[in-house]
Amino acid sequence: MNTHPKYPTRVFNTSDYDNNCPYFEDDSVTKNQGIWADYNNVPLAELANRQVWKDNKLVSLFDANIKFLNGKPITPIKTGIKGRGLLGKYGPNHAADPIVTRINPQSLDIEFIAAKRIDTNQYCIPGGMVDPGESVSLTLKREFKEEVASKCKEDVLSQVFKNGKLLYAGPTYNDPRTTDSAWIETYVMHYHISNSLAKKLELSPQISENSKVKWVSCRRSDLYGDHAKYVKMAQSNVVTSYIKHYIFGIIIFAFVIFVLSVIDYKLHIKN
Repeated sequence: MNTHPKYPTRVFNTSDYDNNCPYFEDDSVTKNQGIWADYNNVPLAELANRQVWKDNKLVSLFDANIKFLNGKPITPIKTGIKGRGLLGKYGPNHAADPIVTRINPQSLDIEFIAAKRIDTNQYCIPGGMVDPGESVSLTLKREFKEEVASKCKEDVLSQVFKNGKLLYAGPTYNDPRTTDSAWIETYVMHYHISNSLAKKLELSPQISENSKVKWVSCRRSDLYGDHAKYVKMAQSNVVTSYIKHYIFGIIIFAFVIFVLSVIDYKLHIKN
């Protein structure tokens, strides 16, 4: 399991997991209680009504049969660390990850826009947390702009996010920040754009979080958390789309040939 550089060593192989598993909550979580992080005494009723993705729909922790311990939700897998780590919410922390792809005009490789994180030094999908009361569709565009395209014109971004396909909605336990008390629920959307639109995108990293931003091959495997898995989904989506267009073109071509043959046959009969 991936782990964040700030975290203590995860402990799994122990006969006394509860006592030997380390506890960690970053200072940033403690200092931001009541802002973006929970207070320690969140009511059980509030926690039970928090939501997770199931079959592309949001359901409560109660309906999802998430277990609780000492009044707090437990991550469905053992992570080797107790506490919230770097995550603010007990239980699910909702994020949105937009994958924007193109076909490289020189190499014909399928690429996506990736940011290089400062904390782990890995390339990632430029996404982020859903703000309270914010729609996921708004988060996708907002986070992309903040992370990698703050200087880009608004009309260009609107074109990029005009049409998308949902690739995945659910937990991403392999995120390095996951703990026994908190995990990420992500909503991954794919946007494939033309090279002409890609040229209009002005990319720039969010200096506080990313060291650089660039187009990266979808074949790259050393990405942050579970991001390589989602990027592979986007790559497959592009390939499938082009195959469908190719097959559709063949069908149309065959139909036109058939119609012309029929017309030619009828003209031949008349003569």
